Amino acid sequence: MKSATRRPLTRWIVAFGVVLVLVIAGSVGLHASGALVSGDASTVPAGVFATPATNLNGNGVIGDAPVPASYAALSADKVAAALNRVGVRNGYSVVARDLSNGQVLDATRGDDAVIPASSMKLMTTSSVIDKLGPTHTFSTRVMRQPDGSITLVGGGDVLLASTPTSYAYGSPQPATTQDLAQRTADALKAAGTTSVTLGYDDSLFSGATRHPDWEPGDMAYVNDISALMVDEGGGSTTPAATAATTFARQLGANGISVTGTPTAHVSQSGATQLAAVDSLPLSQIVQECLRHSDNTIAEVLFRHLAIAYGQPGSFDGGVQALQQAMTHLGLWSGVDSLHDGSGLSVHDRLTASALTQVITLAAGRDDLRNLLAGLPVAAATGSLETRFIDSASSAGGGRVRAKTGTLDTASALVGYTPTADGGMVAFALVGNGVGAEVRPYLDQMAGALSGCACAA
Repeated sequence: MKSATRRPLTRWIVAFGVVLVLVIAGSVGLHASGALVSGDASTVPAGVFATPATNLNGNGVIGDAPVPASYAALSADKVAAALNRVGVRNGYSVVARDLSNGQVLDATRGDDAVIPASSMKLMTTSSVIDKLGPTHTFSTRVMRQPDGSITLVGGGDVLLASTPTSYAYGSPQPATTQDLAQRTADALKAAGTTSVTLGYDDSLFSGATRHPDWEPGDMAYVNDISALMVDEGGGSTTPAATAATTFARQLGANGISVTGTPTAHVSQSGATQLAAVDSLPLSQIVQECLRHSDNTIAEVLFRHLAIAYGQPGSFDGGVQALQQAMTHLGLWSGVDSLHDGSGLSVHDRLTASALTQVITLAAGRDDLRNLLAGLPVAAATGSLETRFIDSASSAGGGRVRAKTGTLDTASALVGYTPTADGGMVAFALVGNGVGAEVRPYLDQMAGALSGCACAA
């Protein structure tokens, strides 16, 4: 989905409407005992979906809710009938899988190469968590050079904020340059220094900061990509320099005078660390990316994936790394084509089959279940907050969790939903050449699955 980056399961749980309230009000997870608790997704047993405490803002035990030992098996005929009642339109690829076992229940053009739009982010985020792990963090450091100058070194913390109140989405609270400036000033003063020359180092990433494939009209939905940026680099074509200027001002507010204008250079090998701040855990960054369909976050994670696979932190490096990762995860097909990490490129190609595979893969792994926790909830959160609210799709309200995707040439909805009688279905709905204003149709299709009595 073209989210601007600086703007900011029926019988399987008794009384699902209560869960909707909980999802809106705070974080919930499903513990093995059946109690709704907040906690790290990694502590939740396999086969049980988790919404970690880090996802939203709840805390503590919420209450008891029975959780069945397994989901009801689904009937392929009933699932197909539910979708056919709405009608699979020309230009759409549609795949539905039984989330309990990965079986394909219904497919129309499921293996065709399609423009995925922002559903591409599911591949990027699953791959980077698989490679780095959900607790991985990225450090922003201040290094003292042998000549006495200091360097602000970007570590690719895409959520690094300038102040505690400047983060675009409000919560959770990321690291700030304000905190880093305070720590740096304390260290400098302890060493008897009150005046410095400041440089900045954004050399972790390389190559173009925006992809040549991106349409001019889409540029408003992504910022220039850098290893050093504050507030996601919003409003700046030189995010690293802007971050350094912000940091210099904050040093001044802490009693450290910065001489001259911050300049770009690579930190030297003999430099020593003065101070550092760590990013939010990767799991939280991924959830922010998916919930808000944030293109800038996706493209930074694309570069981290490249580096983790030994490639340059660039678009080309990201393409090589993502193909390796998807192959490793069993998600690669011969018709795929990769160009970026966000799905803004109209030359990206995936299959609806693979997009449902990544959902079923995530459901079966504790680390990748963070993806499911980050998916927007229909009529409740993120990029689905204002969707599934008409009578044709309202059966999915509070039940469907899915990644959106919108370009002028493509629209997508990829996620999962409980059925009306205890099943769980993963789906991918992708339309190409259908225009951008087809969201009500996609919602109606997903709502049909949510309201379906489709158990075998």
